[in-house]
Amino acid sequence: MRSSVILIPSYEPDELLVNTIHELKEAGFPILVVNDGSGKEFDPIFDKIKDDVAYLSYEENHGKGYAMKYGYKRLLEIYPDAKFVITADGDGQHSTKDIIAVHEEMERSNELVFGVRNFDKDVPAKSKAGNNFSKATRSLLTKTYIPDDQCGLRGFPIRYIPELIKIKGNRYEYEMNEIVLFQIKQYPMITIPIETIYLDSNSRSHFHPFKDTMKIQSIILLNSIISLLSLGLYIAGLIILSRGHYLHLDYAFLTEHNIDTCTPLAVILSSSASFLFYFLLMNTFYPTRAPVRRLWKELLFAAIRSYALLHLAVLFIDVCHFDPAIIMPVLAVLCCGLNIFFAWVFRKLFKTL
Repeated sequence: MRSSVILIPSYEPDELLVNTIHELKEAGFPILVVNDGSGKEFDPIFDKIKDDVAYLSYEENHGKGYAMKYGYKRLLEIYPDAKFVITADGDGQHSTKDIIAVHEEMERSNELVFGVRNFDKDVPAKSKAGNNFSKATRSLLTKTYIPDDQCGLRGFPIRYIPELIKIKGNRYEYEMNEIVLFQIKQYPMITIPIETIYLDSNSRSHFHPFKDTMKIQSIILLNSIISLLSLGLYIAGLIILSRGHYLHLDYAFLTEHNIDTCTPLAVILSSSASFLFYFLLMNTFYPTRAPVRRLWKELLFAAIRSYALLHLAVLFIDVCHFDPAIIMPVLAVLCCGLNIFFAWVFRKLFKTL
């Protein structure tokens, strides 16, 4: 028997799950299936595989992330000699050949192994768009690039199970939080190309494009809020230091004067305070094992973003005359939009940093 346990979270499966289990059993893998509250009408499907797998279930549907964590908690109890765990889908999207490739790479490297699909081929539009969008936003947050962050075929050495259990999220956002955590902590990650399989244009997927995308992208919302606060600190610092007003903010300064005429000391101090605020908050929410490496990545990104945001903010301030009902929503949208824009622009840069 192989040293990797295949963990399959399953919700309302069909015969494809039975076929997948049969192939994995033939390949010598121990298998753990978690029935994520599929309902009694799906018991006949699960009855066909119970003799070949370790089977866990509960009555209510909680989501893919919950099912995966439920499996992680019981895995070593059921398979105490396991060295690795591989998460895979039971709907035929991950071939046995690719699962074996992930296992063999972990045997060789003893590191995290993620499957990445080729999106240049015939891929359903919603899947391709969603993956491209999440790649951009996640690259923005982690300053690290990976070509496919929504593939469910992933391999983990057993030593990572305690961290996998603690990751937040019960549905599809769990897998995004998973990869963000490992990238921010600078854990070694190996990617291997796998076959891109979409059966019936992915019609069997339980992924809800709007609701689940919003949950997946909630992590980037926090980044945008922190960015907006750091921008406000930057602007306030320029006003206070350049005018010498320590208790009163003269907003007219920004629109009556070219911001490039601010004293160099004001720019340096304001930028430093804004960046330090941003970095400390991000490192508080998403701590890393390599803070120095993350520091210079964030510094490069923050310098470019702050320059662009400040000039665009002044443009809107001049037009809106600092009407609070208008300027705050505008700045919030501006901040979020520029975050996504810069993530796209520097996506290849993140890949090499």
